[in-house]
Parts: sequence; structure tokens; C-alpha cells
Amino acid sequence: MSSDESNYDEANNSRKKRRKGNDGRPTPSHEAFSLQPLLDLLEDFETPFDDAIDGLLPEYLHDRAVLQEKQAEKDTAGRTLRPLTRSDVHSFLDTAGTSSSWSVSQALAIRKLKVGQERRRAGCTENNISTYAPPNSGEQPELLPSPLAEHPNGIIDALQAITTTPFENSFLARLHGVARGAAIPNLISVDWDTVTPWMGLMRDVRDHYTFAHPERDCPPNAVSPITYASLQPWHLDQVHDLLSRAFWSGIDVRDSLDYSPERCTVIAAYNRLVVGVAIISSPRETYITFLAVRAGWDNAQIATTMLYHLINLNPHQDITLHVSANNSAMLLYNRFGFKAEEFVAGFYDAYLDPQSRASKNAFRLRLRRH
Repeated sequence: MSSDESNYDEANNSRKKRRKGNDGRPTPSHEAFSLQPLLDLLEDFETPFDDAIDGLLPEYLHDRAVLQEKQAEKDTAGRTLRPLTRSDVHSFLDTAGTSSSWSVSQALAIRKLKVGQERRRAGCTENNISTYAPPNSGEQPELLPSPLAEHPNGIIDALQAITTTPFENSFLARLHGVARGAAIPNLISVDWDTVTPWMGLMRDVRDHYTFAHPERDCPPNAVSPITYASLQPWHLDQVHDLLSRAFWSGIDVRDSLDYSPERCTVIAAYNRLVVGVAIISSPRETYITFLAVRAGWDNAQIATTMLYHLINLNPHQDITLHVSANNSAMLLYNRFGFKAEEFVAGFYDAYLDPQSRASKNAFRLRLRRH
């Protein structure tokens, strides 16, 4: 054996010892690896570099294949996936470049690969952020008291005790561009979820216009809620028109503005369009004089919501009304607990048109609260 071959074997054995731990397994290293010492060593050999490295490549390739096999996982489709090597990342980023055709998820993945590459170049470890722990990590953090803890026997009371952001100050109001909670006097509630037949029809008309005239600019479509508030003077003209269509002409409810309208009236409106009216005579009598919904806005729980608010605005008081014998509203009142106490023949003779299909007879209903 020549002296050069002896030196090569000694260097090779030394390299293997440095790579093996006490148990014979490769010892991981977090330091940057350089081939310069190997190149310096090979300069003293007469063996060409390609021939010398050929003896090392099979072992390296075998070790890499074993490691990749251990790290490989199966996805939901049964395909084998393995972590990207640094060479894979470098090659992919070189070919990816910057493109506007990437989806959001693809762009985020490319960004993460670039950040990881820069972190390795800067000598940062991969987990130095996620492995941070506070100095007293053994102590349990102090938990904030739950509102339910103060009300162990009353879940409803606990839920009502939770304070929420007023609508006029909420993100939802700013998101929809309708921070009008403070602009509507005596606002009771705001409903963003209900879609009435009229709203659905208008949406279909806009969609048809858009499809029929794609070259034209579509008219703006601002989404608005149905608001429930007390009667205001600007409501009167629309309220009179709605009630005259639902009952009979000549109805005048101006005097409702003088009898605690914040407790005795509920007006449902879509933007500036009145779509529902509910009125009781006074806080003392609590007699429902009118409850009506505009045509095209029915079957959307508007009457139910107005009746619910009227009942809540007048707690601990009986509420009465008369309803035509063949009026389907009887079902609505029954759901709220109204009971028939009297049958009155010819109650609506003086009001209804002789050609009206509504029965002139009426039931007197009462909701008992005490």
C-alpha cells in the first residue's frame, strides 16, 4: 500500500468516527457544513476528485434515502410526501420567481420558504420563536372569572349580565356602512338576516339586468337591515297609506305620538320605507288597535317581531284586541298565548267594505300577564 493510500484510509476512518456517536448512529450537527476541509485533503492525493468522491457517494445516498423514508408521510389521497430539502427549496425558489398567477395559498407557501431560507442564512434556528416559554412556565396562568361563575343557578341571568358593544359603536355597523343606531330615535332592534319576498324580487331584477346587459355598469346594491323603532312624525304618511290598504280608509294615528309612542308603537322600516305597523292605544289600556305588514313583506316574521316588542315594552300588563273571525292572524296571537274571551257579532260592520271577504264578526282576545 502506498503512503498516499494510507493517508486516504486514515482520513476516511477519521471522518467516519466523527460522523458516528457512541451508539453507532449519526450525530446531528447544527453548525454549517463546509466541503473545504475535504477539498484541502484531496489536494494532497494523486487520486482525482471524481474518483475519490465516488467512494463516498453510495453511503451518502443510502443515508439520505433512509432519512427521507423515515420522514415521509401519507396524505389523505394516499400519496407519499416528504419534507423539502434545502436543495429542493433553492431550486424551487429559483424557478418560481414572482408571478401574479399564484393563488393566495401558493403565495403564502412561497413566502414561508423564503423566510426559512433567510433564517438559515442568518444562523437562526427554526424553532426559536415557538419554543419560547415565560420565566415562570411551571405556574398556572391566572384565569379570568367567567360570568357564569357568578350565577351558578341562573344561566339566563348570566347571559343577560354579559355586556356587549352597542350596535351604533359595533364593527358590524361600520362594515355595512350603516352606523345609524344613534341617528334613529328610539331604535328597538336591527335585523340583518331577514329576506322578504320583495327583497328577493328586487335582487332577481338586478341579477336579470346584469346578465342581460353585461356591457353596462351595474347599479349599486347597498344591503340594508330591517329596523324596528317607535313611531316618528315622518312615518305618518306611509303608516296611514299602509293601514288604509290593510283595513279601511280614513285611519288616522297622529294621536299615538301623544301617548308614549316609545312604549305603544313599533314601526318596521327598510331604509325609509315603512313595511310594518303595530300600535296599542295607551300604556294604561294596552289594547292593540292596529297590526299590519305591507304587501310583499309578509311571511317574513315581521308581524311576529313587532308583536314581540310590543309585549316586551309593556310588561306585567294584560294586552287585549279584537280580530276578525276568519283572519289568519289568530294563529299568530295564539302562539303568544292570547286566548279568546268573547265572540262579538257584527263588530266590523261600520268599518269594513260590504264587498270585503273579511268576516264582520270578531273574537276578543286577551294575553293575561298576572
